[in-house]
Amino acid sequence: MPPNPFSHPCAYKALAAGLLGAALTAGAFWVADNAWAHRLEDQARARVLQELTTYRARLEGELSATVHLTLVLSTYAGIHPDLDRKEFEHIAAALHARRPDVIRNITLAPDNVIRYVYPREGNEAVLGMDLYHHPEQGDSVRRMMAEGRTVLAGPWPLRQGGQALLIRTPVYLEGPDGRRYWGLSSIPVNLEAIQGRARLGDVQRRLEIALRGRDGLGAQGAVFYGDPALFHGNTVRQAVAVTGGRWEMAARPRQGWAAWTGRPGAWYLAGGVLVLMAGLLSWNLTYQALRLRESERRYRAQGERLRAIIRAMPDIFFILDAQGRYLEIFGGTDEAGYHQDYNGLVGLSVKDVLPADKARLFLDHIRQVLATGQTQTLEYTLAAADVGLDESNGPVGPQWFEGRATPLDAQVMGRPAVLWLAVNITQRKKAQEDMRHMALHDPLTGLANRSLLRDRVEHALAQARRSGHGVALMFIDLDDFKPVNDRLGHDAGDRMLCEVAHRLMGAVRASDTVARVGGDEFVVLLEDLEHRDRVREVATKILEILSRPVEIKGRVLRIGCSIGIGLYPQDGDGYEALMGSADQALYCAKHRGKARFWPAGPASDPDDRTPDPAGA
Repeated sequence: MPPNPFSHPCAYKALAAGLLGAALTAGAFWVADNAWAHRLEDQARARVLQELTTYRARLEGELSATVHLTLVLSTYAGIHPDLDRKEFEHIAAALHARRPDVIRNITLAPDNVIRYVYPREGNEAVLGMDLYHHPEQGDSVRRMMAEGRTVLAGPWPLRQGGQALLIRTPVYLEGPDGRRYWGLSSIPVNLEAIQGRARLGDVQRRLEIALRGRDGLGAQGAVFYGDPALFHGNTVRQAVAVTGGRWEMAARPRQGWAAWTGRPGAWYLAGGVLVLMAGLLSWNLTYQALRLRESERRYRAQGERLRAIIRAMPDIFFILDAQGRYLEIFGGTDEAGYHQDYNGLVGLSVKDVLPADKARLFLDHIRQVLATGQTQTLEYTLAAADVGLDESNGPVGPQWFEGRATPLDAQVMGRPAVLWLAVNITQRKKAQEDMRHMALHDPLTGLANRSLLRDRVEHALAQARRSGHGVALMFIDLDDFKPVNDRLGHDAGDRMLCEVAHRLMGAVRASDTVARVGGDEFVVLLEDLEHRDRVREVATKILEILSRPVEIKGRVLRIGCSIGIGLYPQDGDGYEALMGSADQALYCAKHRGKARFWPAGPASDPDDRTPDPAGA
């Protein structure tokens, strides 16, 4: 009968040693698994955020482009309050033709009562509607009047059938006694068409998406698209800036987060086996004291397997005591770790290895972790040269690291110590920076988008108010661009847009801004103008360089452009006012035969037949 192993005096100590070894190994595995899980989750959320940001930028661009059409109509009505039905239908038809799939109709309501609608056929039911007292739409009208600016309402059911988002813009008359409210213009927008233009279908193949914020109320607004449950789960959120408010989007992978972040079952199986074997080995080494040589051999073999697994990991593990002295080092021997064997650091202090400021940062973090007894994270930068490494063996330049320090039981190392996992997060940081760039720039041309343009214009106006210099906005619309898309395809059209962007950037100073605000619409911001002659020079130069031939797909193509110019302060003292003036001037340039520029102001009346200033 074999002897009872627990009858040995060292049996319980051996058991304790086995449990401790298993716990230490489990702790190391938990840290490694947690690091991997965080990395996978960060990557998954970054992918979702990137797709959501791209869709949000397209959606905001489509909404903004439609809003500007109401500004054109409101500006025109403010200048011509006595316009008749024929005059209204003339300008409304021109505006409707720019986005016929998006705009259901265009209405003009003096004193908040709809007098004009285009197209009239099929929409007669709305004529005479009192919007101010309407039970569903009255709130947005009153909010528009109270705020004195364009608001977005809905989506709401319309009397003529269907549902739409309603863009309302107030019309004001300027007089000697100040500004007087005249009425409003409204454009019901086909939400499905807007989403189609923003390529929602492409995003939905990978993500579940929901939107809320009816009437621009953000998180307080009702859900109007998608599953409301998305706003109560683990999702990525994005705010969508809409006129007069905001919407909120929530998204997650269509197959769930587990499909993007799950670790293979073999990983956990290996971890469980590793923990079990480490515990059994520790117990057996203590119990078999008389077989020390054999036990040591088995222990070294098992330890080597453990170190091989950890060395294969790209991240580096340090065990540091309270004085910042390196006790043990694992992993980090691949390219990310500069193919370096870090065991030479054992016995040294962080003060001996790192720059003085980084050494103080590490020591403070170690002491904080030991004081709180909790895992804490620290982000920091290090370059290979800072620690005496050769950059030719790994990443070049400063690298971002995330240090996750976990306190270890004092009995594990015989003194207070922490397990420090150094994860290289440089690529994550770069992805975050790329996403920030995408949020402010057009993804095709790399030019500024509407959000960045607004910031630049407001900054330029603030400087102009202090310096007394001028500011100019040039609204540019390409002539004859549509045939390029129709004949050669969208790829050729995209190449043409990129070439236009390149030429526009070469026509202005580095301090000026070129933005793409629509499909073939661009805006040039000229800052710090001391003389108006510069505006004419730049406009003339743009007309000339955009008229030059472009070779695409072996064919020589020619396009042109029309330019509307708004000047501060005479044409407006704010972003919306200047954009509206420049857009109205662009309409006049188009009206007079394209391939010219036209300034805003009284001469911007389409019925004014004064000589063309582009040829003056």
